[in-house]
Amino acid sequence: MDLYEAQISNPELFQQFTLKDTLFLHYSCPQKEKVVQLFSKYIQFNFTLSGKRIINHDSNRCVANPNKGIIIKKCAFVQELPSTREGWDVLIFYLKDDYLRSLFEEFRPHLSLEELPEPNKVWIESFSINEHIKNSYKSFIPYIIDNKSLPDSVFENKFKELLFNIFSHPENKHILAYILKIVNRFQTPIWEVMEANYMYDLNIQDFAKIANRSLSTFKRDFKKHYQTSPGKWLTERRLKRAKSMLQTGNKTISHIAFDCGFSNLSHFSRTYKAEYGMSPSEYRRDWADK
Repeated sequence: MDLYEAQISNPELFQQFTLKDTLFLHYSCPQKEKVVQLFSKYIQFNFTLSGKRIINHDSNRCVANPNKGIIIKKCAFVQELPSTREGWDVLIFYLKDDYLRSLFEEFRPHLSLEELPEPNKVWIESFSINEHIKNSYKSFIPYIIDNKSLPDSVFENKFKELLFNIFSHPENKHILAYILKIVNRFQTPIWEVMEANYMYDLNIQDFAKIANRSLSTFKRDFKKHYQTSPGKWLTERRLKRAKSMLQTGNKTISHIAFDCGFSNLSHFSRTYKAEYGMSPSEYRRDWADK
């Protein structure tokens, strides 16, 4: 599910305010299912006001709670209810790359960019918040909930202050390193998008959105890098992952199908048998007997 489009299309569930290329949201999460698969085509800054959610990208796991902020990069992810099935009151900002670049150039002279770490190769990261940051993001809530009138320039300055305080916090150098990486490059490489997200049930259009390309440009860039079509590459990559999981793990076949990006168990079984000559369950038994 394209989380951004789902949220912006349902203002009755997701209270919202838009400024330039930024969407501000405040809501109590309506999630009912234990696990939902989502994707974000824009960078998301996530501030938990109360409750929690578990957010996973492949083997990377973050717990969204009021003690920290979370940045969700442009990627697919799984959002999971905690065992207590408690609610989740959250404030989220979506930030597009071009607007981020313009803000960062304004911040650049005032940030310490020396001796930054290498950007982490993970797609969901927590970051530190202090009372100043917390008071700053909470100050947005009345304007979103009550739709209070405020000049755009004042609202934007409040947002700039929040971002600057996050970037300049001495414990958030890993976030600053990632932001600098985004600012300094024109586009996310195709291989980076595909290798990070192939295991999710996304269609080609979804991958193009995450890569910030039109569908035709995405297909052209994909073919240039991989020398094959996206559909063929995805099937091969997902089956290779599934085969490895059948050999080495004890997850159920249904769970493996979900973890490898197949829409349902029957589709997984048909595709697997067509490639390897036996069903996933037959393959697992055969491998165990070796």
